[in-house]
Amino acid sequence: MTILCYGEIDLDIYVKLNRLPTMERSAWCSEDFENIGGAAANSAMWLANWELPTRLAGHDLGDDRPGDLVRELLAALPLLDTRYIACHPGYRSPRCQCLVTPDGERSFITHWPAEVRMTAPSAEMFEGVKLLNLDMSGPKSLRLKAAEMAVERRVPVLINDVYQPDHPLLPLIDVLVISAEVARNRQAEKNPLDLAAELMAAGDCDVIVTAAGADIQFISREGERGVVSPPPVSPVDTTGAGDIFKSGLLYGLLEDLPLREAVKWGAAAGSLMCQVAGTTETLAPLSDVRTLLSTID
Repeated sequence: MTILCYGEIDLDIYVKLNRLPTMERSAWCSEDFENIGGAAANSAMWLANWELPTRLAGHDLGDDRPGDLVRELLAALPLLDTRYIACHPGYRSPRCQCLVTPDGERSFITHWPAEVRMTAPSAEMFEGVKLLNLDMSGPKSLRLKAAEMAVERRVPVLINDVYQPDHPLLPLIDVLVISAEVARNRQAEKNPLDLAAELMAAGDCDVIVTAAGADIQFISREGERGVVSPPPVSPVDTTGAGDIFKSGLLYGLLEDLPLREAVKWGAAAGSLMCQVAGTTETLAPLSDVRTLLSTID
């Protein structure tokens, strides 16, 4: 019954600003703190907090203070299996500064990305795994290996941010989540839903198109199209909203819900996350997700 989240793990530094700094014009910080970040870690912590057995792997950590803090925070979740997160003496743990403005939007400063190490997926890592949650962090070869190992074991694969119909990961996945805004930036000549249809046909997978708080559209591998309207919220911090959308979606898929109902779970979870500062500083209980879920038609 375990969900394997494989990919990005780091220590986030949340910085609340009145605006982004510009040349010779500083920004004012009114709040800052450290919490665990990274797409895989964000999803895994919320899932484990909902009492789902979850395994986290991907980025390695160092024996430094940031690495110690990440390990301490992860250890507070009894259902989170972190045995495959390696520790390297003298290695600098991955870090990221999240600059958040009053509208809830965020910008990132990634520390030493060229130094990042990752533990390769292994047969032991997949023991008891029912779903694989991948992100686009790290070498493509490791993501491909993880997806291939999942397919060999008939483990469904969920991934985000694949926008090319010829991407080698596409034939290996079952559910794809893309952003309408990113789709427009990468392929401005195409409507995001048209691109979603291309990706669905090329990969024979379900495709979900999120839109930063606007209507979520989806196309199933059987050709069903639908729309889910997320609950309106006043965003405090949108960092990791997509990661927590995936957590809710994974919960729904694990419950064998129809795609539309699973998307509603994602919408409720992602909307909850936007109402607090820091992706993992405040982990909403499953009861809060259910309450918000009840407001979605």
